[in-house]
Amino acid sequence: MLGPLQALAASVNPDKIRVLTVPKANKRLQMVCGINATSTEIIVFSDDDAIWKPTMLTYILACFEDLRMGGVGTSQTVHAVDPNGRQTMWEILAGFRLTSRNIEIAASTHIDGGVCCLSGRTAAYRTLILKDPAFQYCFTNDLWLGKYPLNSGDDKFLTRWMVSHGWRTYVQICSEAELYSTFKNNWRFLKQVLRWTRNTWRSDFRSLFTERYIWNTHPYVAFTMVDKLFNPFTLLSGPVLVTLYCVLKGNPTLPLWNILLSYLGWLLLTRFIKLVPHFVKRPWDIWVLPAWLVFNYYFAVMKIYALFTLHEVGWGTRAGIGNELAADIGKQQGLANDTVIVIPEK
Repeated sequence: MLGPLQALAASVNPDKIRVLTVPKANKRLQMVCGINATSTEIIVFSDDDAIWKPTMLTYILACFEDLRMGGVGTSQTVHAVDPNGRQTMWEILAGFRLTSRNIEIAASTHIDGGVCCLSGRTAAYRTLILKDPAFQYCFTNDLWLGKYPLNSGDDKFLTRWMVSHGWRTYVQICSEAELYSTFKNNWRFLKQVLRWTRNTWRSDFRSLFTERYIWNTHPYVAFTMVDKLFNPFTLLSGPVLVTLYCVLKGNPTLPLWNILLSYLGWLLLTRFIKLVPHFVKRPWDIWVLPAWLVFNYYFAVMKIYALFTLHEVGWGTRAGIGNELAADIGKQQGLANDTVIVIPEK
């Protein structure tokens, strides 16, 4: 892997792009390696499948004119894996999730200045924060319940660190800073969602009940986190209560088919309203709306399953990613087998 990446870097700009290595595949260790090699005031983390607009960096950096700004994220949309631009049902479902997320983070950013997570697909931070030895120690020694090493969920950790150490966060919601990113275009998308869901449970529990800074600094974000704790249970209670009504009501005023169709229509309508920004851009995706409704209920069940399997800390969608603590890997000697690319400022 190292050879092809070095060749690619040399073909683009050998003077400005360096390929660094770490002893073993571990995202947090790679990030620390990149942080320590950075000499600029701002550092930007970006996934390999993130696609930037030419104006992206300018609009991200503008937020750091506020000297209290610690981290900045962006809105996101789906870029098709297919070179022809055709999206599968799974990619469209990912797009629906991003539309809902963009609305939520825009609301929280402008209501109380907070955000539940600065997505790791692309986010910028002040380098001095991340070069702090205290940060790097906690970041690479992150354990769930004191014994399960956490290697994913790095973006959640970074966001909580900003909050707990008095730094501001911001999400740049505008077309100039909109990030394009690819997603799994098959059923493996569900495995991604499961990993994200576990990370959300762990991070929200810490924010609300362990660290608790979020209550004073960003009360609206705290409210949304509490709402998400109960969301899977309240969502599933709807069809359960409607079913019980239909079964237990001996002679309902309305025919059974009328009740069920009305309820189904209401569910589709409420989900359509929240996805209007998506349909304005891609009206032809309307055919996936029924699948989105099914996915919502599947996701509710998945959230409950994830709640009871928080000890599962594996990546789930990547081969060769172990569950070792990043700090322990960093102490190991031997040949490197994973890489991090650092692009210094021009």
